[in-house]
Amino acid sequence: MRHRTLPSVQDSSVSSSAVSSGVTDLMTSLAVIFILLFTAYVNRVHESPESHAQDPPSPREEGQQLNRPLLKHEDRKPEVLAVSIPDVALNFDFGESTLLPPAEAFLSETMPHYAAMVCAQGGKEVEAFVIEGYTDDLGDDIRNLRLSQERSFAVLAKSVEVVREKLPWAYECFLQKATANGRGRQNLLRDAVGDPDRERSRRVMFKIHLRPQ
Repeated sequence: MRHRTLPSVQDSSVSSSAVSSGVTDLMTSLAVIFILLFTAYVNRVHESPESHAQDPPSPREEGQQLNRPLLKHEDRKPEVLAVSIPDVALNFDFGESTLLPPAEAFLSETMPHYAAMVCAQGGKEVEAFVIEGYTDDLGDDIRNLRLSQERSFAVLAKSVEVVREKLPWAYECFLQKATANGRGRQNLLRDAVGDPDRERSRRVMFKIHLRPQ
């Protein structure tokens, strides 16, 4: 009579131990990989300002590149750089200080670049990033001054929000450098025949004040 050989308890224990050991090794490897990936992610999100500040060009470097019309020196003010902005990018409706959709889109797209430039090298080259609001020539001057201030502040508030979300390493620097001023109907823009261009005059401009070398 042929007897069937049953697996011993010892063999079963060894096999179970081997499987458990393999599962444990696999889980340990996955845990290590997860920790490494998570650490890399955290380091990328919370990179220090110093690691970023060297990447973007400073305002002086931007101004010295003649093939880039982003910045230009103001007449008789070599330490003030005016930022070129498309005519319709930061305009306002008559009597209003609410940002229009094109203005919000423009700030969301370009403000991280401006903030990176202002805060390059720890912001040591820049005294201030000035946001100037303007009105047309209609209405009371006092009201226009107030309205232009409200327009510049609306742009400042949106800019700070964008920088905090998209460029956190430059947030504190930009918050210290940025300021909002209202200029009323000063520097009124005119059309080709010299008449006031009121639609284009209801605007906001950016100026970068450099520290003297």
